Amino acid sequence: MSDELTRTEYFRKLSISRRPDQPLDVNKAPTIIALCVLASITPLAVLIGPLIVSGLITELGFSAQVAGNMIFAELSGAAFSTFLALYWIGRCDWRKILWISIGAMVLCNIASSMIETPWPLGVVRFVAGIGVGTVMAATLLTCGMTRDQERVLSFWQMGQIIFAAAALAALPFIFSAIGIRGMYLCLAAVMAILAFAVPFMPKSGGAEKKLHWRDLPGSTRRFAPVGLIGLLFFFIAMGGIWNFMERLGDSARLDREFIGFTLAGVSACGVLGSVCSAWLGLKWGRLTPFLLGAAVLAVSMILLYNISSGPQFILAAFLFKFGWWFISPYILANIMMLDVSGKLIAAVNFVIAFGQALGPLVVGLTLSPAPAGSSEKMSFTPAINVGLVCLILCCVLFLSIIRLNDRRASAVAWQA
Repeated sequence: MSDELTRTEYFRKLSISRRPDQPLDVNKAPTIIALCVLASITPLAVLIGPLIVSGLITELGFSAQVAGNMIFAELSGAAFSTFLALYWIGRCDWRKILWISIGAMVLCNIASSMIETPWPLGVVRFVAGIGVGTVMAATLLTCGMTRDQERVLSFWQMGQIIFAAAALAALPFIFSAIGIRGMYLCLAAVMAILAFAVPFMPKSGGAEKKLHWRDLPGSTRRFAPVGLIGLLFFFIAMGGIWNFMERLGDSARLDREFIGFTLAGVSACGVLGSVCSAWLGLKWGRLTPFLLGAAVLAVSMILLYNISSGPQFILAAFLFKFGWWFISPYILANIMMLDVSGKLIAAVNFVIAFGQALGPLVVGLTLSPAPAGSSEKMSFTPAINVGLVCLILCCVLFLSIIRLNDRRASAVAWQA
């Protein structure tokens, strides 16, 4: 009885939150552009991680392990920001939070240009990571408030892909001229420019973002863990397979230069998956695009078994990257629809990072080296098996969530 009353109140507030009389309409182009710009540029220090690591080693004399730990510290800060987001989502002015986060990133990058020892630099990069994670959480929350979440999330990830590709292509030339200290100062300047996007972001998420977890429908509380576990399985599969893709080509005795060009090419073509999901939106509903993306990924993994030629490797790698970027907006949007309070969305960044880190670890544990003295290459069949199993588990979990969200969408439309 109480759960049904809560559900009625939930749908009423959800309907109100979508009305066009909000002070700032999140469906307008300026807000969508602002959130895409923030999401694309904020994680720049991580996107150009290889350059940062190289500069720390060659200019400051850090070991490779210590230099890599600086990137880990920043990612750890981004993960930690999840717990802070659970507090500020329903209590604070989002724009103030964004300005504080951007200011922290600017100061941390300036400080990083002056520090030459590992521990202080690690602490500073951890704080910078908190700012990065906070901004990314705010952009995801705003995506969740839009009318067409799948399409906006496609733009959200498309901007990251394009900006990362452009940055990795141009920055090596800039980096050679200004060095690691100059790079951190450039990062500070770029982060400061992001402040101009903040006024186009919402000040809050409305009444629904102030809801406590206990106020949400029982179905939300039941399915939220299902969504996060499904998301974890998805990124274990993606991280596990993609990080061993080069090794899969090598085990098929393909030329290493050919493998490198192939992986670079399909990474650039990955944006095509986001373009297709942005164009499709909800024209085919939620279930059909999800199953289509899952099928493309499954076919790509099957093609990775017993690679016999270069074209087979190219096709498998392309389908994998296309399917990954095509299905991601539908997975994230279905999680967002589960919980309009934003509590669940705040945990998404953590699960994505944790899943991508866990993928190579889980896959690595299944691999056995080739016998000593043998001419045979290591078999990566277990890696593909892990990927397929995790993908299937993800699909099973999300099918129930998609059906729940379809029922909710119908109920909201009927009550409106």
